[in-house]
Amino acid sequence: MRRVAGLALLLGLALAACAALAGHPPRPHERAFPEGFRPPISVATGRPIHGWGGQWQAPPGAETLSPSRTPILFIHGNTVDATYWEEARQWFRNAGWNDEELWAPSYGWGSTEQFDVNDLTAPTLDAFVDEVQRYLGERRGRPVRQFDIVAHSLGVTAVRQWLTQSNRWHQVRSFVAVAGANHGVWTARLDARGPSRNSSFELYRGSPWLAQLNAGGEVPGAMRVMTLYDGTGRYDMLFPDRYKDSPALAGAVNVAFNREAGIWNGGYNHLELPRKPATLAVISGFLGAGHEPLPNAAVPTIVRAGDRLQAAPADARLHCAGAGRYPDAATKPLSAVQLSPGQWLTCYAHSSVSGLSSPMARYAAAPSAPPDPAPLQLHASPELGPYAQPLNLTLTASAPDALIVYSILGRTPDSGSALYRGPIYLPAPVTLTAVAMTPDGRRSAPLRLRYDVSLAHDEVLHSLQRQLDPGAPLPD
Repeated sequence: MRRVAGLALLLGLALAACAALAGHPPRPHERAFPEGFRPPISVATGRPIHGWGGQWQAPPGAETLSPSRTPILFIHGNTVDATYWEEARQWFRNAGWNDEELWAPSYGWGSTEQFDVNDLTAPTLDAFVDEVQRYLGERRGRPVRQFDIVAHSLGVTAVRQWLTQSNRWHQVRSFVAVAGANHGVWTARLDARGPSRNSSFELYRGSPWLAQLNAGGEVPGAMRVMTLYDGTGRYDMLFPDRYKDSPALAGAVNVAFNREAGIWNGGYNHLELPRKPATLAVISGFLGAGHEPLPNAAVPTIVRAGDRLQAAPADARLHCAGAGRYPDAATKPLSAVQLSPGQWLTCYAHSSVSGLSSPMARYAAAPSAPPDPAPLQLHASPELGPYAQPLNLTLTASAPDALIVYSILGRTPDSGSALYRGPIYLPAPVTLTAVAMTPDGRRSAPLRLRYDVSLAHDEVLHSLQRQLDPGAPLPD
């Protein structure tokens, strides 16, 4: 298949073709949330999100609504919405899940005229998870500590970006990533224009955005991860032969479904992969095999005494990694860790008994010299403002041994948030908050930055008026 200049047209045709093959015409938006649920505002649209979930009613005589299964969040891909998951919802109902355990947000535009963007989707997902936790916690009378997530296409990379930026790995029990562009998609290009340009900047093969996403490990924490994708290079038109294993993640259970099933005629395409009985059986089987967290168990914590780390309670173990890497389920569990000078460790505590983990956190040995009395400063370059093209943001701390973390979710980052490893590639409009911290315990004031990498700004720069009068001032 040859590349064409109009990426928006190509992706729109690809999705329309897949929809036709799947036999599912577009359906209207659905807002089917329960009374008392407060739909968050979509960062992309500026409006309350659509979607469904939480409509289960207690059987007659039941005293409380207290389902035993971990709730599932279904996260759709680009240019569609929560109605995409109707077949999956019915499958899981038939398999024994009830509607209070099944949720799906419509986080973006749901239109081929407005493409969704990972960096704008991640904050919306963060707000949606907060609200589902609040609602279910009040309904059940106890905290909802973990979710399962089934994501498709752009939803996969959006979920991974949300986890990286939020440091909420410990709140995901199992993650099924279907046909995600984890290592690029062939239709994403640097010369893209029109409504697809921001998502193209994120997802072209070898992009700095994907390098940031995959840095330090592709399946951090104790969560179970399975990918599911075509694998033949024939049926998912977004992942032809040279891209056929792009959806796989290092450290995950990778299921190249069509290839492993030996389906060389009539294999499932991009939109069919998470909606057919054969693949839904694989997905539900993977989720059902997970360890259900004990509802009243203590959440593990990391206890520091001097330069020694230990996990609590007694059955919990530490998982730690250095050199800027994330520990994962394969990292050797330890009862205690001694910090060494000059090295930051990223750690979490996990209990195999309760199935619960602590958030990621970073630690360094205290220096022998007295703390520097000077306030820790954090500086950013380039200056704030609108930009027509993606930019590389450089953060500099006043102390050379400082560690810098950041988040694009509107929250102040903690020590386990996304790690600054060099210039941050910003291909879409974001508000970023960064904090620096040193081994001697100093922290900088949060630095909040708004960068508008704007299609509108790009169009103004290329307007006929600007071509006739390049010196004309730009509108605010």
